[in-house]
Amino acid sequence: MPETVDAAEVRGALARLRRGGGVPVAFGGLLTDGGRKLRISELSGTVTLSLQGLGVATGNGLGGKAIAFSRPCAVTDYTSSRAISHEYDGPVGAEGLRSVLAVPVVVRGRVRAVLYGALRDSLP
Repeated sequence: MPETVDAAEVRGALARLRRGGGVPVAFGGLLTDGGRKLRISELSGTVTLSLQGLGVATGNGLGGKAIAFSRPCAVTDYTSSRAISHEYDGPVGAEGLRSVLAVPVVVRGRVRAVLYGALRDSLP
């Protein structure tokens, strides 16, 4: 699929996540660089552009952990969590996010994208 179709799919999935999942903030993007890096390209419900274009390396932060393990990962307080590395605290904090969920989109055994849902409160 061309990247524009994939990006449209990510946008649609984020809209469904916000509508059906009850999360006020959703964002995500496609993996680039041979599947080693996520580029956050789609934002929904954000109040800043701090996450726009952010590159997330496999293994780093919550999304990078979701990529590395090919499974959903969540934290109830992003900036104080001991379960993740903290390379992206600045952009996440600028958006005021606390509880965050990262879900990898796996196609034919490979992570192709990551979708995030987030709250500005620290809730499980």
